[in-house]
Amino acid sequence: MELSRPSSRTASLYIATALASVFFLVAAGVEHTDAHKLVTSKYDYNKDIFPLFRDHCASCHVPGGPAPMSLMTYNDAVPWAESIREELTAGRMPPWPVDPASPPVKGAQPISSRDVDMIVVWASGGTPQGDLSAQLPAVTYKSKWKLGPPDLKISMDSEHTLAPGKIEETVQVSLATGLTEAKWVKATDLMPGTASIVRDAIISIEDGPVLAMWEPGSEVISAPSGSAFRLPPGAKIHLRIHYKKHFDQEQSNVSDSSTIGLYFTDPPPSGHELQSFAIDPPKTAGDPSGPSTFAGVLPGAARIVALRPMLDRAYASVNVDAITPSGTRVPLLRLLAPRPQWSRRYWLQEPMELPAGTKIDVQVTLLPDDSDEPKLTEQFQLQVALDFVPL
Repeated sequence: MELSRPSSRTASLYIATALASVFFLVAAGVEHTDAHKLVTSKYDYNKDIFPLFRDHCASCHVPGGPAPMSLMTYNDAVPWAESIREELTAGRMPPWPVDPASPPVKGAQPISSRDVDMIVVWASGGTPQGDLSAQLPAVTYKSKWKLGPPDLKISMDSEHTLAPGKIEETVQVSLATGLTEAKWVKATDLMPGTASIVRDAIISIEDGPVLAMWEPGSEVISAPSGSAFRLPPGAKIHLRIHYKKHFDQEQSNVSDSSTIGLYFTDPPPSGHELQSFAIDPPKTAGDPSGPSTFAGVLPGAARIVALRPMLDRAYASVNVDAITPSGTRVPLLRLLAPRPQWSRRYWLQEPMELPAGTKIDVQVTLLPDDSDEPKLTEQFQLQVALDFVPL
């Protein structure tokens, strides 16, 4: 049976009716997803959440900063709400794994449970923006020396470029200091040339001690008064710098030439040169079957000023204790859920004096499931180093 062709007037009515139906459905969809978006949060971005992001996140999560996204405007932050909630509830952000029960360390970057709760409620409860007329201050990345102008600046000899398609790379360079006499280093900083790709760095005296384990947003801390690292005349600085592009840079050429800043101090009292003592686990440490313990004995009486754990994977906990010759166990450091991508030096608030023969005991506990942990492109060997002044 052949259907008769409608008149032009009837066809026009069909088309108009169809377009009206489509418009209604689109409008209804917009109405449902935007105008009637389910909002359960009592907190909004402009009044409540922006101040928290500014105070806790602005060292990295700003335009041009080292983090892959900014959180400093509502439009920047809201697409990441679910990820923000997950990172906070998992304790991965902010990256500060020191257990509150640990002996106090300097440079703490805690976020209160109240602040975490506010952000999680906002991220889970419809992400309201709040007063649309509110004028929030602009927050941008500020490249500056954290302790003021350094006594000596040492720049990379040339730019390093990550080509299109090259997302991540670690570069090691040797840099001349040009010094003709010994200097004493109390602190070390790094000024990235291109902050968006500089993820972390280890700065050391070539064939000597580690001066700094640098990461964006972290505080630069001076060695305790009366102690310092000796920088010999003619010494070279070894820089190990880790680059990683943001997702929107992956197909671009991105170059960096960073600068090291050294802060000098007066020569410390005789014998107060900072030294390091490293403890390596046996090959069985880190076995997936459970906790692993390894230890080392201090070479002599020492004042412990800092600890530097290097991790080969994410752990549920890392505990470092001193066991004196009399059998007394003294806690030195407690870490909860530390991640290898956030390696740092933990300076003790109160240096710990220990007698000769003291054993340093390290216990690491593996995560029951690390399948959600990011896979590392380059791994360190598990090690715990102590920085100390001989007594």
